[in-house]
Amino acid sequence: MNEAQTNPEIAIDVKNISKEYFMGKNHSVKDGDKHFFALNDVSFTLNRGDVLGIIGSNGSGKSTLLKILSQITKPSAGEAHFYGSVTSILDVGNNFHPDLTGRENVKIQLKLASVPSNQFETYYEKTKTFSEIGEFFDQPVKYYSSGMFLRLAFSLAFHLSSDILILDEVLSVGDEGFRLKCQELLKKFTDSGKTILFVSHNRADILELSNKCIWLDKGRIKKMGAPTEVLGEYFAMHRDNFDAQKTIIDVHTPHTDSDGTLHLHWSEAEAPGNDIIAVRELSVQSPAGKLFSSEPVEIKFVIDKKKSGVQIGAFFFLEDVFYQPVMVGHFLNNSGAQHFGNELKNQTGLVEIKSTIPANFLVPGKYFFLVRFGMEENEWHTTSSEAFRFSEKMSFTIHAKTDYVDFVGDISKGSVRPPLGWSIQKIN
Repeated sequence: MNEAQTNPEIAIDVKNISKEYFMGKNHSVKDGDKHFFALNDVSFTLNRGDVLGIIGSNGSGKSTLLKILSQITKPSAGEAHFYGSVTSILDVGNNFHPDLTGRENVKIQLKLASVPSNQFETYYEKTKTFSEIGEFFDQPVKYYSSGMFLRLAFSLAFHLSSDILILDEVLSVGDEGFRLKCQELLKKFTDSGKTILFVSHNRADILELSNKCIWLDKGRIKKMGAPTEVLGEYFAMHRDNFDAQKTIIDVHTPHTDSDGTLHLHWSEAEAPGNDIIAVRELSVQSPAGKLFSSEPVEIKFVIDKKKSGVQIGAFFFLEDVFYQPVMVGHFLNNSGAQHFGNELKNQTGLVEIKSTIPANFLVPGKYFFLVRFGMEENEWHTTSSEAFRFSEKMSFTIHAKTDYVDFVGDISKGSVRPPLGWSIQKIN
């Protein structure tokens, strides 16, 4: 007897599923025939109420996995056990007969689902109302748009009261209003103890709906865990791969230390820059050594100002691993209201510029560090010239100490989490 049979909380138990395809004639097995694994030894367990988001590049095995779990395709090896009824929406409208109307298709699907006669009319009306397709309900579905198919398919799936729902990229179809309506119903679905598996390329859907995430890569599970963690590594990998294909002109590929800090040094001859400014040193570090969320983050630039009479502005942008902006730091926007541009205007030679991000400001995670230097001979304005910028490949990582507690419970809800001033006062 396996764990799933003794644990009533388990809804899905997937063990060592593989799917092998042969590329010979008639897909037969012959010596020398090419073959590949669309899935290779995939295993996971989901509890009741879990929502699993599945991500991966095209061809990674996502749809193959859902087809096997929906019993459309047989695995070459392994097995999956479901503890409850299952409804699948893989291809929008795939359960509908194209020549029948929406009304006729709904009635057929309700009968196939063995809906009791005393509840048939209730299910029928709920499905019709939720779909919001109006007069098209009495038109043959072959004239439906993909959005209309989605509305009808979702309506049926949600109102058939299955224990497990399997979705393949259907949340991306349809208008925003209906998508939000589906998300709300999905939340009600899981709140009642139902289980959902869905494939999506939409980061927002994964973060908003799922509590677990699987990253499939070439048929294998590359990572499974919290959505923020898995998506973070997935997006960072794609960004690294993209950057590796680009020619970096201004800076050689920077190195992030194993403790998450960043330290770059250049000799006078190799310093990146131009005839006005060159950068000799750049670092992101902490007094604690390793970058912890509970410690301040110190950012330091050492520049070689080569020309007098020009104001220099140093600033940086932080982006999270989803390429979303987190914060901007500009040395003219400083707590002391000092005009550092004027102070630097007539200076030349080496100048150290430092900035500190307070402790308990950034939540744990990887951040891309985009550094810019501006220049202005007169007064600063939004269109002042850019003197120099670094490539966008630099990054650092904020770590969590063992006693770190995320009181919000989901660090995906914003990368900046500063301690704010609060007060409580009894007024009666």
